[in-house]
Amino acid sequence: MNSFARHAAAATLVRWLGPWSKGTPSAIRRVERTLDTSTGPLCTWCYESVGTRPSGAMLLVPGLHPEGPRDVRLDRFCRILAASGLFVMAPFVRPHLQLVVSGAAADDVAGSLRELVSITRERGLPRPALLSISFGSLPAVTVATSLDGVKELGGLILFGGYADFTATMRFALTGRAYDNGKRLALPHDPLNAPALFINLLPHLEVPGPKAALHQAWLELARRTWGRPELRPAEARRPFAAAIAERLMPEQRPLFFKGSGLAEGGVELLEAALARAGNAFSFADPAEKLARLTLPTLIAHGKDDDVIPWIEALKISRALPNGHRARVALTGLFGHTGATFPHPRALISELANLKCLMYGLVDAPREALNPTA
Repeated sequence: MNSFARHAAAATLVRWLGPWSKGTPSAIRRVERTLDTSTGPLCTWCYESVGTRPSGAMLLVPGLHPEGPRDVRLDRFCRILAASGLFVMAPFVRPHLQLVVSGAAADDVAGSLRELVSITRERGLPRPALLSISFGSLPAVTVATSLDGVKELGGLILFGGYADFTATMRFALTGRAYDNGKRLALPHDPLNAPALFINLLPHLEVPGPKAALHQAWLELARRTWGRPELRPAEARRPFAAAIAERLMPEQRPLFFKGSGLAEGGVELLEAALARAGNAFSFADPAEKLARLTLPTLIAHGKDDDVIPWIEALKISRALPNGHRARVALTGLFGHTGATFPHPRALISELANLKCLMYGLVDAPREALNPTA
């Protein structure tokens, strides 16, 4: 990729991803591909610019969301990446659609990578990059450190990921985050409580079928996520009350606690974690991060209210000695969108924006240089 094309691709990203833009690029083709896997069919959405040959490929791993790539914000992001000259594949990671953190998510990512590698070889493209969003960081790191990942991937971008799963779970409910024992004052989204308790459900004492509670919390997430006006408890209580009507009366108090709408949620969280023991050890990526060799960009929004930005620094600290990953902490992007920075932070924000945009341009073209 020549210098002019590189700068043009970065300019396209800046145009569409900044807080100054609310539109979506036109002339982007989206095609659904269903992959045959050992655990059944896996749906993916693939994007590319109409009439323009892509110069690189990106596998995008969504986080926990019941809509997956169908979420309008993620669909828009994929279209913007395609407008910059990429072939983008975004799988509907099956556990993530159920808001479940699971080792099985890596199987869906690995299967998608195999398909994308086949496409890049047919088209004569460089090795694809792997980009994860939020809780997609666990399966992304798992695949990036696998034999296939080391061989077939050209770079890794972790956006809004985590290094400490238990600390991230506690933040989801309490809004408390710590760096070496010092508490940080960070924004917090109370709408995330249902996803937390879906993952704690195997370790909760529940009267009646647990599947009913899972579906109730999943439905509450579908109705409330991405709607900041519902963050006050009383604003979303009518949604929860309507869903609770379909539950056994004995399950309703637990449902409201796990929805962040009744007292006792923190105590319920701690009791479930104590009962879980080592059950969540699979979700801690430290051992995998310590083996990561791919060129890596770690990006995180300072206003991320789902996974706190301190997790980006924890990721970088967990990497092997000598791994010179780039870290971009930006106030331009929270967990769900772009925001304008404070004027006093403008210079540093522009530097971080440059790092992130050129990382998105370079990684799929095997030019992600940690020393740049």
